[in-house]
Amino acid sequence: MKRVFSILMTCVMLASLVLISEVPVIAATNYYVSPSGSDSNVGTSSSKPYKTLAKAVSSASAGSTIYMMSGTHSYSSTVKLSKNGTSSSRIKITNYSGSTPVIDFSAMPENTSNRGLQISGSYWTISGLKIQEAGDNGIYITGNNNIVQNCEITKCHDTGLQLSNGASNNQIISVTSTYHYDNATNGENADGFAAKLNIGPGNTFTDCKAYYNSDDGFDFYQAGNAVKVYKSEASYNGRGDGNGQGFKVGGNFTADKHYLENCTAIGNKARGFDQNNNTGAVTLVNCTGTKNKVNFYFPKAPSSGSHSFTGCISNSGSSKDVVVGKITKCSFNQ
Repeated sequence: MKRVFSILMTCVMLASLVLISEVPVIAATNYYVSPSGSDSNVGTSSSKPYKTLAKAVSSASAGSTIYMMSGTHSYSSTVKLSKNGTSSSRIKITNYSGSTPVIDFSAMPENTSNRGLQISGSYWTISGLKIQEAGDNGIYITGNNNIVQNCEITKCHDTGLQLSNGASNNQIISVTSTYHYDNATNGENADGFAAKLNIGPGNTFTDCKAYYNSDDGFDFYQAGNAVKVYKSEASYNGRGDGNGQGFKVGGNFTADKHYLENCTAIGNKARGFDQNNNTGAVTLVNCTGTKNKVNFYFPKAPSSGSHSFTGCISNSGSSKDVVVGKITKCSFNQ
């Protein structure tokens, strides 16, 4: 009897494995969006695309890719990305067939709630887009584990791309952010990039460029966690009442141990690299400041440890650098 029972159990297990192997894996659906499309289309082919990104977002799920087709996509309201992908099945918004679609928010009035793309979800990838003229931020991120890459953000009425309110482990890669200006405060708030106002840990910027913004290139005011920046540039920032710092690496006396490597600041109205009341120990490696009013300004020792400067170069600043900390193989004008 035991032998018969064992044979029966083996047969049941084999049958179960066969049934499991025959369950179909449902692939995530991809969607297409075109300025000449219609939201009544099926949206799942380039020949029958949706009209709006919002429609595609409402249809997408983990693993979906939304293809933005060539042309100018004009919107007057925020596109909210609140769904979650996973680490292995991200939700992607990207260009179609190598084009550079323009996501245009110029119909928005200037207002602090009028962001372009607002990402509160996790595991999104945004790539290959030009985003312009949002009423506030071009892209505003409070979610986690998102990637924005190979995008251009320009002429918005506040910071081009901002991380805030707990945003963590986001990667910003090869993004250019230019010509942002907020009329409401005569340019006082519009940065190229910002990681400020209580972010989470693990946010990085790599190969990003901030040019001709009214306030700062990169602004880490009251970050609350360390940010790492690699191979990035902040140049010619500062218009109207904007501060005009290249890399503002702190503010409001939070202790944030930011790390910058191979970064460049050129021709900013005020400072190229600015401590701005950060009480944490900041590290700069192989950073170069050229023709800023002050190239490097780190006048106060942190609350613990010391600032660290290695291989940094100061060229042709209008005023002398002010640097306190551990200095190794640097060329400062002090």
